[in-house]
Amino acid sequence: MRHEVSPIDDEIDIKEIFRTLYRYKYMIFFFVLIFGLVSAYIAYFKANIYEASSTVEVGVQDRSSSSHDILNAAMDPGALSSDTEIAIIKSRFLAKKALKYVDFTHHYYTTKKFKEIELYKNAPFRVGMLRGFNVSFELYPIDSKHYRLVVEKAKDSNGTEWHYDKVHLYGEEIDTAHFHLNVVRTGKMKANRYRFDIAKDNTPSGGVNAAQTSKYSTILRISYEDNVALRAQEYANALAKAYIEQNVEKKTKEATLKLNFIDKQLKRINENLKSSAVKIEEFKKGTNTISLSSKAEVIITQMSDAEAKLDTISMESQILNNLYKQIKKEKHLESISIAGIGSGNEALSSQITLLQEAILKKQVLREDYTEMYPAVVKLKKQISYLKRSIIDTIKNLKVSINEKKKLLEKSIEKYQKNLNKLPADERMYGQLQRKFAVNEKIYSYLLEQQSATAIIKAATVSRNRMLDSALLPASPVKPKRKMIVLVGLILGLIVGISLAFLRNFLDDRIQTEEDVTHATDLPMLGYVPHMKKSTDEIKVFTSPKSAVAESFRNLRTNLQFMVRKNRSHVIAVTSTIGGEGKTTVCINLAGIMSMAGKKTILLNLDMRKPTLHEKFALSNKYGMSTLLSGSTTLKNVIQKTAYENLDVITSGPVPPNPSELIQKELMDKLIDKLREVYDVIILDTPPIGLVTDARTLMHKADTSIYILRAGYSKKGFIHKIKELSSHREIQGLAILLNDVNIERSGYGYGYGYGYGYYAEDKK
Repeated sequence: MRHEVSPIDDEIDIKEIFRTLYRYKYMIFFFVLIFGLVSAYIAYFKANIYEASSTVEVGVQDRSSSSHDILNAAMDPGALSSDTEIAIIKSRFLAKKALKYVDFTHHYYTTKKFKEIELYKNAPFRVGMLRGFNVSFELYPIDSKHYRLVVEKAKDSNGTEWHYDKVHLYGEEIDTAHFHLNVVRTGKMKANRYRFDIAKDNTPSGGVNAAQTSKYSTILRISYEDNVALRAQEYANALAKAYIEQNVEKKTKEATLKLNFIDKQLKRINENLKSSAVKIEEFKKGTNTISLSSKAEVIITQMSDAEAKLDTISMESQILNNLYKQIKKEKHLESISIAGIGSGNEALSSQITLLQEAILKKQVLREDYTEMYPAVVKLKKQISYLKRSIIDTIKNLKVSINEKKKLLEKSIEKYQKNLNKLPADERMYGQLQRKFAVNEKIYSYLLEQQSATAIIKAATVSRNRMLDSALLPASPVKPKRKMIVLVGLILGLIVGISLAFLRNFLDDRIQTEEDVTHATDLPMLGYVPHMKKSTDEIKVFTSPKSAVAESFRNLRTNLQFMVRKNRSHVIAVTSTIGGEGKTTVCINLAGIMSMAGKKTILLNLDMRKPTLHEKFALSNKYGMSTLLSGSTTLKNVIQKTAYENLDVITSGPVPPNPSELIQKELMDKLIDKLREVYDVIILDTPPIGLVTDARTLMHKADTSIYILRAGYSKKGFIHKIKELSSHREIQGLAILLNDVNIERSGYGYGYGYGYGYYAEDKK
């Protein structure tokens, strides 16, 4: 069955939460303070990170408008996507080029406001080093000519520790077994101490990032983060510059390859052309042939055109064969030229572009991951698929080219048959003229391409261009110091609150009334606020208007409803262990009763550790021990106090058998005798958790008050109270919560447990 939680229960839970927070407020504040200070320390000493950004435009070539020329198609690298360009920017290949312009090897430091900062080019000295890389050196300026060089602790290649501390002149060569360097002063030494270390390899210390400015934009932003603002600016610009330069180098290399190819073809065609010219001249001299008939000229022209086309197709076939072999060998695939054959090469060009991109992405990933990395495995499968697809496309193109070759060969054969029908001299001269015309056409075409390519090579510019160079960062992007401190404070608050609730959960001490009422159904007589330590513990007399006095008035009122009419009220006060304030409660309860005009007597029955006589500054020569042992009379043990209507019987000397004395029949007679004289009889009993005396006395009382002390008594003590409540002989058992912190527990001075109004104190 589902249990519905009432609004009152919710309110109590919320109050308990706030009470817990208030109870441990100093601990929570301590953790907030500690975490705040630690986060502030981290934020202050964390090195500044500056970001500089430059932007470049990626000139992606539009292949739809490119020429269908055989050489341009053969040498064209295809159109690269922005993703590929980003991978190039982040590659070590480009970093190597950019590092020519930026120095990451020399690091110079000084300390300002307790923080070590890197000076970079603003250092007042420069260091040249041949040996001793990656060792931390300290430099202490002495005067304008001397400095002190210190190495506190370092290890050589054998693992042996060494140190160094000597004074040197600026510019002096220092050659030791562990290092070889010289320090040259370049400016005024403003600090008392500097530190430097020289790296052997020039490697960027920050992170490079490249991204499109928008989803479909071809503009890339190149960003670099570094702890030195100037170096961040220089390296961001160096990356952009190296990116532009590598594109120019690539285009220049393509033009060079194209020129080499043209030169080889020109040399071959030139030799053929010379040979054809010589043969024609020799034939003319031998046969006196001047010209051809119109029919022969038509046939020769047609054959020349067909043979020129056949040579072009043969060249295409050769390029396809070379590409096929390169794909099969799987070598240098990222740098292969796209062999665009005629106007049907778009599919092949696209496939090779995708292959090159996949290979480049795989190379970038392999710098940081193994072959088993999922992304690498996926790219390997993609590369394998693309290679098979390219091979199939090449095979299909070769089939198409072979069909064209067969058609052209049939046409040439047909023209040859028609030419064979002509007279022999005319036929021979026509063949020589035809070969010359074919070579001349190819030679003219190659000369034209050579000239155009030479111009392109001389005026090569990158399709990419820098739009904005990086500016010097004015402020760091990291760390977010306010955010670090805020996170630290929040973490401190979370940890403090968590520990507060954990401590509250693990704390088995009684703190509030709810801790008692949730564990037992016994009535609560009230609570007594916390009393500051003082020599005078009778607060109801010394501070009659205090919260303590008000709480005892409230207790007196509640006890009035538990007394039988026309009979003295015997009240037994006990606790589980010592230190719960039992005697203090007895004293103040007796005092508040006497102030109401009730004749009251207080009996100290805790004969093992008597303290009551000290509170009233009375003699303890005679008391309960001497009275119950028959050594004295009742009249001799009753002592008057300085307060009206309040008498006391002290414990007397400590007896060897207090339990036996209390259990005597004389104890019952004593209470009956006192009932005849006094309105209220208060029994200050021993702690019930230590001895059984209190239980015996509680059987004789009309009301038994069980004292629990907030922040001191264990919650397990309530089980002892439950056990006592099961004894029917014990009458009027109720609980009083002592030493309650009013502010922490949320009680107010006007809070009461009473069932009615209490009588005014008699003056």
